[in-house]
Amino acid sequence: MPASDPWTTTPTAEATATATTSYPAAVSERSAKVLARRPRGATVLAVHPLAFYLRIDRSWPDPGLLPVVAAGGLRLPNAVVLASEPPQVGWGVQPGDRVVVGDGEIRLPGATIRRARVWRPVRVPTVDQLPGVRVTGVLERLASSHWVAPARRLATAALRKDPLGDAVGHTVGAGQGLTPSGDDVLCGLLLALRLAGADDAHRCLWSSIRPRLGSTTTVSAALLMEAADGYAVPAVVRLAGALASDRTIEPAEHAGPAEPELVAAAREVRAIGHSSGADLLAGLFGGLAEAQEWRAGGVVLELHTVVPQHFSNTHTGVSP
Repeated sequence: MPASDPWTTTPTAEATATATTSYPAAVSERSAKVLARRPRGATVLAVHPLAFYLRIDRSWPDPGLLPVVAAGGLRLPNAVVLASEPPQVGWGVQPGDRVVVGDGEIRLPGATIRRARVWRPVRVPTVDQLPGVRVTGVLERLASSHWVAPARRLATAALRKDPLGDAVGHTVGAGQGLTPSGDDVLCGLLLALRLAGADDAHRCLWSSIRPRLGSTTTVSAALLMEAADGYAVPAVVRLAGALASDRTIEPAEHAGPAEPELVAAAREVRAIGHSSGADLLAGLFGGLAEAQEWRAGGVVLELHTVVPQHFSNTHTGVSP
């Protein structure tokens, strides 16, 4: 069900109070229309030193996520990015607070963030094949080991166009936090299948994920939608670009001067969050490995239960 919206008329005086500070920002092309609409309410989902996340009212079935990121923060593909460091006194909001978004502005209790320009996120490339690329070294070594086999089985099932409902249903929302581990793995899989040019498998996987977005957090649902369209944070896009090159990529322990870009990008992805980067790498590796095996006509894996035993779907609806 869509989030309740107490603002059925013009926002109240409290919500539109005059702000004391103005911050110029670059708005992602992916969120520009949201910010350009007439003012509407939004709820603060989470607050961090370098970012906070909003859920826009009346956005269903879209998750309605609007990330606001300071310079130096993790630039999500749909983010509003400040030109400066975050306020020294903090953002002035807490989870659950109400703010106003629209007319090119985000109005907080003590500040206004104004659109100064629009920035365009880069998509993960698509290639028909990845000649000479061996993904086993850097990616597998840095990936969450307990998610590699489940990711490979999901990729195989998608490549075969097998029914994915149960397996995906157990993976969406599996884990804790703003982006549960299962969702990070699925993001990696979607990006891998796009990178490998496995369009049919990508559609098969996404068609099973999309109806289940309400089973995970708002942040994760939005990032899954971005990944389905080929968008991710800059480090992931750089890694995909390195993988799409025609160089032979050796295992990380044998890395020489020919592949420092790939190693650096993979390590940067691995460093994202507590486990998000490693989980995404598991999906990326699993998808690429199975796509290559599929094209080579090799043995592929059967789909059984795919979620590691210590993970479970704990989200019963779209939430922070």
